[in-house]
Amino acid sequence: MNKLTDARKRKGLTQKELAELVGCTQTNISHIELGRQVPSRELGKKLAEVLEMDVLDILYPPKN
Repeated sequence: MNKLTDARKRKGLTQKELAELVGCTQTNISHIELGRQVPSRELGKKLAEVLEMDVLDILYPPKN
């Protein structure tokens, strides 16, 4: 699992719930968690705020 997935699960949120909180789709969250999509800066900031993460960990995730 990546940091985003870990943080979401720690908050007790499903992908759909997180998507609703930040204004995107569940598919977007899934793709971001899988590394298939990089969020926009705006979405990255929203995710960081909701998940209490560093925005850089969301916008520039480590390569596996």
